[in-house]
Amino acid sequence: MRELEEKFIVDAMLGNIVTWLRILGYDTIYWSGDDGELIKRALEEDRIILTMDRELALNAIRNGLETFYISKNDSPEVLAELAKRYGIKLRFDRNRTRCPVCNSPLKLVNDKPREEWICPNCGKRYWRGSHWRNIMKTIKDAEERLASSEA
Repeated sequence: MRELEEKFIVDAMLGNIVTWLRILGYDTIYWSGDDGELIKRALEEDRIILTMDRELALNAIRNGLETFYISKNDSPEVLAELAKRYGIKLRFDRNRTRCPVCNSPLKLVNDKPREEWICPNCGKRYWRGSHWRNIMKTIKDAEERLASSEA
């Protein structure tokens, strides 16, 4: 495991993982462009590559990049594997969460009567609405899978 907080660059096949990592507070770039440019950016910004593309994974490893090849796109399973391999925290932190759309750190603008965040970059607003139950269920599922893999 590396010493600094992990930053990720994720290929287009794993868009849902981008959203989850951002919600959990991790600086995560969604990449849908050229593989060579992805590798260049990962090198420049010291980012871990997450991909379902075997060829990209092999090329990135040949270039000395930390790369995690993901074989199936199951959000709780992938999150559990990332927690085990890189020590990411499977906890929502209201002060560290990032915009699922643009990756900017969100600003907590209201905590009563409901928590509400705004993205200072794109202006989107977020709050703990009815979807919150599903968010917590996915995180809990990932925690349980992590615990069973360590048992």
